Amino acid sequence: MKTKREESILDIIKSFEEMADIILGQLKLLERFMRETDKNEHETLRIEIRERENEIDRYEVLISEKFINSIVLYQPVASDIRKIIAVYRMTINLERIGDLVLNIIDSIENIKNTAEYQAMLEVLNVMLLSGISMVEKSLLSFINNDNEYAIWTIKNDEIVDDMNRKLLINSISKSKASEKTKEMLLSYIDLKNIITNLERIADHATNIAEASIYSIHGTDIRHAGLNSNQPNPDENK
Repeated sequence: MKTKREESILDIIKSFEEMADIILGQLKLLERFMRETDKNEHETLRIEIRERENEIDRYEVLISEKFINSIVLYQPVASDIRKIIAVYRMTINLERIGDLVLNIIDSIENIKNTAEYQAMLEVLNVMLLSGISMVEKSLLSFINNDNEYAIWTIKNDEIVDDMNRKLLINSISKSKASEKTKEMLLSYIDLKNIITNLERIADHATNIAEASIYSIHGTDIRHAGLNSNQPNPDENK
C-alpha cells in the first residue's frame, strides 16, 4: 500500500501529465490554425485555443497548491523533493508555452492575408514542428525517466536558433524585391514576433529537459551545461 506521501507525489505528476497533454494539443491546434484558410474554421480554432488556455492556467495554480501541500504535510525525502521541484519548474515553462501560442495567433490574425505571411508559411511551419518535437521529447524524458531525450532536446535548441536566423535573412531578402510600404513593414514586425515566439517554445522545451535531468540525476545543468559534473544528492537520502 502506498503512503500518503507517495500518493501526493503521484497526484502532482498526474496533474502535470494532464497539463502537458493540453499544451501538446494547443501546439497541434496552432499548426492547424497557421494553415487554415477557411474564415469560419479559423475563428473556431481561435476560440478553442483561447478556451483551453484558461484550463492551462487552472492547472498551473492547482499544481502549485499541490506542490506546497506535499512539502508542508508529508515532508518528502530528498529524491521526492527533487522530482516535485522539477515538475514545478516544468509546469511554469508549460504555462509560458501556452502564453506564446496565444501571442502567435494574435500576430497571425494581423498578417494572415498578406503575401509576406503566405511566402513564409512553410518555413514557419517547419519551425513549429521542430518546437513541437522538442516539447514532446523533453516531456517524454521526464515521464519515461529517459536522459537521452533530454540531451537531444537541449542539443537541438541550437538547430532551431539557426533556423530562426536563416528565416530572418530570407524575410529581409524578400523585402528588397518589392517596395517597402507601411503595410509590408507592419507585416514584418508581426512576422518577427511569430518567429520569436516559436523560438521561445523551443527554449522552454530545453528548460523542461534540464529539469528532467535534475529529476533523474540530481544534477542542475541550467548554467553549467551538459558536461557538468555535480554531486548526486541521492546519497544523502
